[in-house]
Parts: sequence; C-alpha cells; structure tokens
Amino acid sequence: MDYLKQLLGQLSEIVKRMSVSQVVMLVAAVVGCIVGIIAIAGWVGKVNYQPLYTNLEPSEAAEVVRYLVDNKIQYQLTNSGTTIEVPEKNLYEARLSLASQGLPHSGTVGYSIFDQTNLGMTDFLQKLNYRRALEGELGRTISSLSEVKACRVHIVIPEERLFADQQQEATASVVLKLRRSGGLAKSQISGITHLVSSSVEGLKPGNITIVDSDGNMLSSPVANDQLAAMSASQMEMSQTVEKDLERKAQTMLDGVLGPGKSIVRVSTELNFNQYSKTSENYDPNTIAVRSEQKTENTDVAQKKSTQAAEDKQDNRSNVSITNYEVSKTVETQNNAVGTIKRVSVAVLLDGNYKTVKNANGVEEMVYEPRPQEEIDRLGAIVKNAVGFSSERSDQLEIVNIAFDKTYLKEEEQGFEQQYNRQFYYEIGKKVVVGLLVLAAAFFVYRKVKKFFAGLASVLPSGPNQYYHPGMTQAQAMAAMPQDMSPPIVPESRQPKLVDQMQKVAKEDPEEIARVIKTMMVE
Repeated sequence: MDYLKQLLGQLSEIVKRMSVSQVVMLVAAVVGCIVGIIAIAGWVGKVNYQPLYTNLEPSEAAEVVRYLVDNKIQYQLTNSGTTIEVPEKNLYEARLSLASQGLPHSGTVGYSIFDQTNLGMTDFLQKLNYRRALEGELGRTISSLSEVKACRVHIVIPEERLFADQQQEATASVVLKLRRSGGLAKSQISGITHLVSSSVEGLKPGNITIVDSDGNMLSSPVANDQLAAMSASQMEMSQTVEKDLERKAQTMLDGVLGPGKSIVRVSTELNFNQYSKTSENYDPNTIAVRSEQKTENTDVAQKKSTQAAEDKQDNRSNVSITNYEVSKTVETQNNAVGTIKRVSVAVLLDGNYKTVKNANGVEEMVYEPRPQEEIDRLGAIVKNAVGFSSERSDQLEIVNIAFDKTYLKEEEQGFEQQYNRQFYYEIGKKVVVGLLVLAAAFFVYRKVKKFFAGLASVLPSGPNQYYHPGMTQAQAMAAMPQDMSPPIVPESRQPKLVDQMQKVAKEDPEEIARVIKTMMVE
C-alpha cells in the first residue's frame, strides 16, 4: 500500500513538472493506447460466423435451432430467419451431427428414406416412397445447377394395365426457382427435360412440363405434338443454314467494300423427305458353283456253277450333283435429311460518293453507281460464298442502289450532342468538386490555425512555462533551469522604447550622435 502511494506521488510530481501541452499529449497517448487495446481485444475475440444452412423453411429452421440450443452451440439468424450461421470452428461438426439426426428433413427426401427398415410396410407405401425418393433426388440434382436456386419435381407413374392399349404414359412436372429473372436458355431447358426423362422409366420428354416460380411456361408447348415439333425443328434448321450462308457472303463483301456498304439476304429450301431404297441386281452372265455332291455305289453278286465253282460279278454306279448360283447385288440407300434443295440470294450494293461543289460553292456528296464489271465480280464472289449451283436452279439478284443515310447523320448529331453534354457535365462536376474541396481545405486550415494560435496564447511552452502573471523577469529566470533561454515577459512588463532611448542618451551621448550621423548620411 505504501509502495502504491509512493508511486502515485512520483507520478503526480512528474505531472506537475510537465507543461499543460505535455499533459494534454500524455493524456491523448494514454487514451489512444487504451482504445487500441480494446479494439484489438474485440477483433481477436470476435466470433467468425459461417452459414450452416440457407433457404430453410420455418419448420426446418426451428428444428435446427432447437438442436443447437440443446447442444449449447452458438448461432445467429439472418435473411429473415431462413439462414442459420454458427461459429466457424463448430461449422462442420454441427453439420455432421445434424446429418446424423436426419436434420434438416424437408419434403425433398432422397434414397435415404429406405435406410429405415419397416417390415410392416405395404406394397403401396413402398411404391410411394420410391416415387418420393426419385422426386427428391431429381430435385437435388437440378438444384445443383448454377442458374437454379430451388426445384420441386412431381412424377406420376400410372399403374400397369392388362392391355397395352389401356396403359397410360408417365408424366412429370418441374417447378424451378431461378436465381435471376432472365430465365434459362433453350439448351438448358432441353437438358433438364432429358435429365428427368432419362431418370424415370417410360417417361418421354414430351410428357414433361417445366415452369418457373412465377408460373411462366419454360418447356416448349409443341413438344407433345410430334408433327409440330418436327416443323419447328425444320424451321430452326432452315434459319440456321440461311444465317450461315448470309454470314459467309456478308463478311466477304464487308472485306471488299467496307462495313455498311452491302446487305445480303439468303432464302433456302431444304429437302426433309425421308426414304429408303433397296435394290437386288442379278447378272446372268456370271455364275458360280454354290455346292457339288458326288455319290458312288458298288454292288457285288455271287453265282454257283455246276462245277461248284463260284463266280463273282460287280455292279458300280456314280452320281454327281452340282448347284450353280447366279451373282446377286443387294443395295440399300437412305437419303440425307436437310439437304439444300434451292438457294435464293438477294444483295443490295451501295454506290460510290464524291465530294463536289455546287453552283453556290458549297460542298456536297454526289452518288455514283458502281460499274457493271465491278458488280459482276462481286456477284461471282457471292456465288462462291453461298455455294451457288445452276443445276439446282439457284437465283442471285444484285441491285446497285443508293442507301438512305439521313438517319446516320441524325444519329451522329444526336450522339455528338449527347457526348458534348456528357463531357461538359463531367468537367463541370469535377470543377465543382475541386472548388468544394479547396473551400473545405481552406476552412479547415483557418480553423486549425486559429485553434493553435489560441492554444499558444493560453498554454505556455518552453521557457515561458516558468512564467506566471505577476512575476518579474528576474523571478522567471530564477525559476527556470540554467541551460534554457530567458522567458519572454509580456510587453506590458517591459520598459517602453522611449524610456530605453532616453536612458542610452544619458549614459552614452556620443553613441547616439554617431547613430544619428549615420542615418543622415544614408
């Protein structure tokens, strides 16, 4: 206790010897250190929460929270209670523990439903659980796609009928909750459709309906109609071929004439007729041995003579059968679907423009048509690009005509005006911001300067810290250390300049005369 009192006394003595400004700086440093220590301690002791589960239903979230409370695991709820976060150190342990308890168990169950054995389960319940498991697994698989936030799958599997004509087909519906409102691409919808149809036995892609969470139909409504689906596919194929031919011709013309100098449109007629041809050809002039059979028979007959002698007689016969085959050729031909039957190409060419002066001396653009020789060369280029064939009765029409470019001038003028407005707006904004910054800096500078000037007048520093009002110059010098310069006594305590001059004139008049003489000479 005495040591503490002695330490406090020493600290008070040190503080008493310090100036006011030094005390202020010391207090500021101590406060800053305390604040820094508190901030570091808070940062070190801060709990880093990570999402345990997201997009939970209220019932699921309640069960998970109940489990966390029972096991004394810290947690916090975000996103209106649909997301549960736990400390990062407890994340994986809590997730595994919840999984072992079957939490969260939502309506989208998977094949894990068969992990629980129930001997008294009927055949109907087994089929129902199988369908639920299949729906849950498909929902999880589709939800794993980057564009899908959540998914529900409903499958209808009809009972087997005795007669095939009474058997109904399986159907399915898929509800998607997308992450963005832009929807899915056609290829993605087709992929989901074939994924579901390939996962369910007997389910055709045309019996699958896909909608989003807003009720918009995503799957094609013509998928159930085979003829309509085929017509849509043929039209899409025809458009693809036309765009490809247009691109080939347009890029070549743009390379020769420049962009915006030509327009190419292609119309194609494709052959979608399907047939199979099988033919057998026989060549009577070409024969070949197919099989050959030879048979040889030998009979031996014995006769007795009167002299008891035996005579022998042999009977032999040969049979040869040869089968010949006439050469035969069997050919089977299947035609290619989607071949080009006819191509029609229309090309518009812009002419040349020259700048000439009119009668008033004003420059203007004058249109000049292209020579026929140049048009013929360009036509040959287009024919080679699109695969023109006269045997198919293809057509090519090239027209050289002046393009209407008034809208380009209007767009250019509008763009220039908009650019100028934007440019001046940006310049004005920067100038205003710069002036505001300068004004704020000047205002702060004035305030800071005024503050320090007032502080210097109130808080003495250096040698002046040993001066107090009412003290003389000698008293202030006696109170300060020997190695410091003398303090500045206020002007009210110093003798006036006139008094000093009078004193010097009385003590040394010659010096005053010499100073006055020097001033007069200068």
